Amino acid sequence: MRNKRDLVSRDLLKEMAEQCLCFNARKAARAVTRFYDRHFAGTGVEPTQFNILVALRLGQPVALAQLAGHLGLERTTFTRNLRLLQRNGLVEVRRGDDARERLLSLSAAGERVLQKAIPHWQRAQQAAISLLGRDAFARFSQTLSLSDKFKSNNTTQR
Repeated sequence: MRNKRDLVSRDLLKEMAEQCLCFNARKAARAVTRFYDRHFAGTGVEPTQFNILVALRLGQPVALAQLAGHLGLERTTFTRNLRLLQRNGLVEVRRGDDARERLLSLSAAGERVLQKAIPHWQRAQQAAISLLGRDAFARFSQTLSLSDKFKSNNTTQR
């Protein structure tokens, strides 16, 4: 026979397992990433790299730290992806006015890969809209854009 403490703990654990925003967001992110990965097959880039190329194209030249912050990527994650894009000749890096600043821009090869990947992204978007329905897709996208609230509210309680 379980005592009352065991029942409360089990109920709390069940609630945590089912309703944890962090767990559910990460689980959804992995599922969405796998979905887009399938659509990006054959493009030479992964969805995360595609997003870097798009952001670069929109803001080039752009400072490395600024782009990493804009994309919400930790510097180590961003640097790892950037190195791969550089190694594949898709991104060019040069020093800024300040010798410590690194400015990024797309290479000609990066432009070609971006152009090749855009139809794959468009098909992925349309497939996601078909899967979720237009209204749910719009609500989901809008909800995900609220992630900036978590960036600016980086407080911890002790």
